Amino acid sequence: MVVQVVNKLRVPKHIAIFGGSFDPPHLGHQALVEAALNLLNIDELWLMPVGLAVHKKLSDKASTTQRMTWLKQMFAAEKKVKIMDWEINSPKAIPAIDTLRRFHDEYPAHTPTWLMGMDSFLDLSHWVDYPQHQTLCNLAVFQRKGYERDVITNTWQTLSLAAWQQQRPTQAGHIVTLSANLPDISASVIRENVQANRHFLAQSTCNAILVCYDSNLRKT
Repeated sequence: MVVQVVNKLRVPKHIAIFGGSFDPPHLGHQALVEAALNLLNIDELWLMPVGLAVHKKLSDKASTTQRMTWLKQMFAAEKKVKIMDWEINSPKAIPAIDTLRRFHDEYPAHTPTWLMGMDSFLDLSHWVDYPQHQTLCNLAVFQRKGYERDVITNTWQTLSLAAWQQQRPTQAGHIVTLSANLPDISASVIRENVQANRHFLAQSTCNAILVCYDSNLRKT
């Protein structure tokens, strides 16, 4: 009898990337990560906090170390989640396309899935060097209240979630749109009144984030 041995090292992992400022990280981020892990058959999910933002200004209230620490605390129990420092330690803003190029250079056999909300997706045409992203990744876009799909999807090959789950695309240029019960919250809204929105913060990070973003607490 001939025993066929499969070299698992040659099997491409499905790696998803979720980038953002995480200024601060909140339960909306956590819910998106959990939904992606449940729906997309992901082997590893990389959280990619920015050091300097390309499209918006950071609040400058939390240091890079604090944001990294909070993410590690939030996802300490999730073994598939890795907190990556590719962008956060850079002295300059790193656009998504540069992260994707680095990924391709280091992992040429893998096609990552870039995770984003519908609000970010609708702004995709303004991203640096778009549409080169289509040659380097697939997209998983989460619906958000108040945002509708845009014609930009016509330049990506659309897959249903069922088709994705049956056979995940290994070539770049595909998009799947996901509906998930995500909290309707953003980091900017939390920063406006962190005390009123504390219920959107993870228990493991809540106190530290309150002190960091609430000027009244910092004075005490």
